[in-house]
Amino acid sequence: MGEHGGDVMDPLIDEGFLRRLSRLRFITKGRRASSLSGAHPSPRAGVSLEFADYREYTPGDDFRYIDWNIVGRLDRVLVKTFVHEVDLPIYLLVDLSASMHLGSVPKVRYAARLAAALAYLGLRNLDRVGLYPFTDHLLPSVSPRHGMQQMSRILRALRDVSASGTTSLDLVLREFSHRTHETGLLFLISDFLVGGQYQEGVARLAYRGDEIVAIQIVDREEINPTVTGGVRLVDVETGRRLDLIVGERTLTQYRGRFDSHLKTLQRYLSSQRIPHILAPTDLALEELIHVRLRAQGIVQ
Repeated sequence: MGEHGGDVMDPLIDEGFLRRLSRLRFITKGRRASSLSGAHPSPRAGVSLEFADYREYTPGDDFRYIDWNIVGRLDRVLVKTFVHEVDLPIYLLVDLSASMHLGSVPKVRYAARLAAALAYLGLRNLDRVGLYPFTDHLLPSVSPRHGMQQMSRILRALRDVSASGTTSLDLVLREFSHRTHETGLLFLISDFLVGGQYQEGVARLAYRGDEIVAIQIVDREEINPTVTGGVRLVDVETGRRLDLIVGERTLTQYRGRFDSHLKTLQRYLSSQRIPHILAPTDLALEELIHVRLRAQGIVQ
């Protein structure tokens, strides 16, 4: 097994990209819980303690955390306090509904490569990473674990993904909240072309304490289509067909509706303090992660 472990070298991601990626790490607010401890700190598995400050000794405090040097210098009994550092899982939720099959580069392929890169970044930094593909329900998942063997499991799950079916984000996120019991850093990777609502499901996870990052995968033609003339439109998720003549007026109306959809999504996510990152499929993954995720304070 090489430096990257097992099957990590894969067509989804190349070795040079992984080397550059390994210099980064995720930034999570929840990695430091707010509680300080000076009395009987006893971290469980997956939790470490980081020195924070001093406070006056009170009866019941553990004598091991008295700073005797300060007692000698200042004639005051002070106890060290600590911040609990919690090992948060990283959840990768990847949309595999039929609309993700579209694009000059299929959006599902881009999403799979992004999920693989994020998984590697987390596992390289000793985080637990899990993969949760979905359509209108959760598909077979890879539960969060440490180690590069986990990278092999995630790559196997991503290697042959195909897009089909419809999307129901509210139902999926409700199912996810019932299946998982730890809060974590959650990457929601989707084109957000959803037939139903998403607000309730997103709010449920935000309220529970998950740190959500919404990454919207789009094709340039979805943002600014150039097709004109007679076309047959097929809704890939429902099979409905529509024949029409596309002219500049139709394109203007479409662009207006897509822009409205995008702004509605952005406003809602902003109201929940959830980063929204637009990821066109012609954008290099390296730029997406090193520039856009870094600009949002998600990696450093």
